[in-house]
Amino acid sequence: MRNDLETMLLPFFPEEGAESYTGDVDGHEVHIFTDDPSGRIATAADRKILNLLAARIGAAIRSGATPTRHIRINARDIIADLAGDGVFGGSEYQRVTERLERLHATKIITEHPLGASTSRRRQFGWIDSFEQDIEHTPGGRKIIGLKISLSEDAFEWITRRQGFDVSREEFHSITSSRSSIWRIYEICLAQLLRDGGEVTRIGLDELRQRVPMSSQLKVFKSRTLRNALAAIEGNPYMSQTVRISLERQTDDGFEPIEFSKRAVLDQLVVAVRPGPGPLPRLNSLIPGAAERLIEETEIM
Repeated sequence: MRNDLETMLLPFFPEEGAESYTGDVDGHEVHIFTDDPSGRIATAADRKILNLLAARIGAAIRSGATPTRHIRINARDIIADLAGDGVFGGSEYQRVTERLERLHATKIITEHPLGASTSRRRQFGWIDSFEQDIEHTPGGRKIIGLKISLSEDAFEWITRRQGFDVSREEFHSITSSRSSIWRIYEICLAQLLRDGGEVTRIGLDELRQRVPMSSQLKVFKSRTLRNALAAIEGNPYMSQTVRISLERQTDDGFEPIEFSKRAVLDQLVVAVRPGPGPLPRLNSLIPGAAERLIEETEIM
């Protein structure tokens, strides 16, 4: 699995069931919608398929192969990596199809300022197309293979931006968690890495917007965040990379506070510190790609 620090911090995958989403984070206006009239936009759970495809691309590059955005993958491999419980029933195959359909139909528009009177607006999607090889049996139809074509934008993010790698074994540990737990973990880790491994603090409402979730801030704090921090602390991989706690801002700085204590929500922050293990190593999958991307951006 490979993640890009900047895209991890933007709210591209809202909570389950949303028909559209609009937000403003770090000067980026983000609008997400679906071109399927009866559908929903892709969620953080659907993003796990993109992470698996990124792992395939990374493995190909490390083996010396030429990277391609057209990836063939066994349907059982997707189910095994996403579920991790060895169950391969019809509902699991249908769930993969539904996730691919949402990723294909979801469109994102971003706009950010370039100067005092100019901005750049971009529209893109995650995957351009997907094909399924289907086995017809007396018991019904069974997907045996997939060819998934990433969009040019998704492929460039995966291969050309600076990010960090997570092994396949660690992928199971991270993504077996609920999507909100996984999302809070990766936001905190991305912020920590972007700040050079120094202690970083994220406002409660900023974190909720980045997840993103539509619940009230007090509900987000008492339920989602509380459960996420407990799960991260108990996870063998997450707890090695980050230590996350709730703190309250005071006149002298910050102090730890229990979730059960009453406090002004605007004064609460999530404090993120490095865990006892090593932080993921930042890299670029294609040597020199980050420099080329900067040059191309300046020319555009």
